[in-house]
Amino acid sequence: MIQSLLKSMEVLGVLKDKESCTIAQIVEELNLPPSTVHRILKTLCSEKYVVKDGESHYYMLGPALISLGSAASKNIHLQKIAYPILKTLVSLTGEDTFLVIPVGNKGIVLERIDGPRTLKIVEEFGDELYLHYGAIRRAILAYQDENFIDAYIKKIIEGKKSKLKMTGEQLLKKLEKIRKDGISTSSGDYVKGTMGIAAPIFNSSGKVISSIGIVVLRNKSLTEERIGFLKEVVKIKGQELSQCMGYSKKI
Repeated sequence: MIQSLLKSMEVLGVLKDKESCTIAQIVEELNLPPSTVHRILKTLCSEKYVVKDGESHYYMLGPALISLGSAASKNIHLQKIAYPILKTLVSLTGEDTFLVIPVGNKGIVLERIDGPRTLKIVEEFGDELYLHYGAIRRAILAYQDENFIDAYIKKIIEGKKSKLKMTGEQLLKKLEKIRKDGISTSSGDYVKGTMGIAAPIFNSSGKVISSIGIVVLRNKSLTEERIGFLKEVVKIKGQELSQCMGYSKKI
């Protein structure tokens, strides 16, 4: 399956570089069997990632890639705007700072900046976990619509897709608290001895498109006063990034 996916990506890469190709040209470029290239192209055409000119028999990139590219460009735009805010969050807290975006039922790390007290044991760029894992992802899940959350509980929680033990009722209570407080916290969901603190990021339409947060080590220096300070800073920086993304309402 992975090899097929890689070969499909190679085919898309050829079409990107050459704009349009025949099967013979792709076969020559990639040194793949014609039957393999034909099968890949047929699959990609069925999903409109590739289209075929009926007269010339040339293949070219299809319209389905436009929405993917648009979504990717938005994330790059978000990442660029978020970076200086994350840097400021690091300087204010001294902790590892993350920007996470939702992809289906999971949250993926789009950006990470290490603090001077970096843990080095948590997530890197591209890491993905289900949205109920940890404060940073739950800050996204809390603001999804009711249908999404209901389906998520049935498929992921009740379907026992993850190792994190939690009932649907427990998750709903956590999400309700996040919406009430405007801030998300967690304790050792996937790394024992740590605490996560996060805030949702809204766009101009009022939709939560990402979250930012920190992961800190639970030790003697993490007093209630310190936790209160960290929550306030993360919340403020989340509001700042939301405003940069065009959100005007008070969070």
